Formats: sequence, C-alpha cells, structure tokens
Amino acid sequence: MENRLTHGLRKDEIWSCRFVWMVCFAVLLPVAIVARLSGWRWRPWSAGGKSGYGSAIEEASSISATIAGTVFSQ
Repeated sequence: MENRLTHGLRKDEIWSCRFVWMVCFAVLLPVAIVARLSGWRWRPWSAGGKSGYGSAIEEASSISATIAGTVFSQ
C-alpha cells in the first residue's frame, strides 16, 4: 500500500524536496535571528508621505480609496 503523503512522488524526489527545504531553512534561520536581535523591520509596502510607514490596514484603506476613486470617476 502506497503512503498517501507522498502524492505519487518517487523516493529521490521526496529526498530532493526535503533537501531544498532544509537548505532554505538553514540559510534563512541565521538571517531571521540576526534580524530579530538587531531590530530590523521589514515592511512589504513602501513608506508613503510625511508620516512614513502606516499600519497595513491604513495602507490598504488608502490604496482601496484611490482605486475606487479611479474606477468610479470614469
């Protein structure tokens, strides 16, 4: 009986997937630790306006208002 967790992958493919996952984890973990200890802050949106960064909710609201204004102005 085939293990349902393999999704039809061969053993070498499973090993390759696990290897890629482990390498990515090993590379990103030290970066995350350094970032945490040094106080780095990553923001997925650009700083807009004089106030700099806003919350994700404020940014989404601002962008949606701009898009709605553009769509309904035509």
